[in-house]
Amino acid sequence: MNLRAIDLNLLTVFDALIAEGNMSRAAQKIGMSQPAMSLAISRFRHIAKDDLFESNGRGVKPTPRALQLAGPVRRALELVSRALEQNIEFDIYSSERCFNVALSDVGEALLLPQLMEHLSELQSPMQINTVSTANIDVSKEIHFGKIDVFAWIEPHRDEDFTSQQMGTFTEVCLVREDHPTVGNTISLEEYTKLKHLVLNMGEKHGPSSIDKDLWAKGLERKNVMSIHSYHVAPKILSMTDMVCSMPIALARYYCELHPLKMVASPTERTLPAFLVWHSTMDSDPAHRWVREYLIHQYSLL
Repeated sequence: MNLRAIDLNLLTVFDALIAEGNMSRAAQKIGMSQPAMSLAISRFRHIAKDDLFESNGRGVKPTPRALQLAGPVRRALELVSRALEQNIEFDIYSSERCFNVALSDVGEALLLPQLMEHLSELQSPMQINTVSTANIDVSKEIHFGKIDVFAWIEPHRDEDFTSQQMGTFTEVCLVREDHPTVGNTISLEEYTKLKHLVLNMGEKHGPSSIDKDLWAKGLERKNVMSIHSYHVAPKILSMTDMVCSMPIALARYYCELHPLKMVASPTERTLPAFLVWHSTMDSDPAHRWVREYLIHQYSLL
């Protein structure tokens, strides 16, 4: 295909619609009128020989062909952008970059406040948005540029991604301060008899790794309630006799705010924590600044 016959601005239009999933929002994002946006998409449909987007009532849904194009288009735009900015030094005091971060509950509670405080002290106009990973394909979101950095307990196997270990964390048990049966320790037998409040990671992740470890030993715990975020756990735990296994840094934080206590977990699990991003952003100075700050703050937990 002769690229001279293609208006490369169409790639920007296509990328915006992929990201927003709504014609009006995409047009507003790149400063176009909606009719001009529709015309540009029609032109790109002709080039791609595909409808690209289908109406779904709330906006538009990409076709399989559009999904196939989305990753390469996003990376092409990033390469052009970085090439043009190559000799422009990153300035944290003036950068208006916007980053979408998908962090764990630990990250949201203990890393984001520190990051925003630091940006405020620097009077930086940089923007940070948090992204929920519930019921979404994280790999696809990173490929499309909807997620810039993602925190998880294992490295990403996709060769297009970079994974860097931030550190490790120990799991502990959190219960109410005056729990009737839990003292300063919990045996594995006691652990399986307690009623558990568990984090629901979504169907795509399958059963909890704690449950898998217990099953391997011929044991099973009583999971009586699942939650989508640890942030709702403190209130529930303080009003019941349930127990919740969670990272020690988060448990320590909750104990400072609620009548709770943490006890060493009999599962004795220490897990790694990784920060993941698309490899095309490895040398991007603003992106590197954000991830290095997050990794440094994690090391202080």
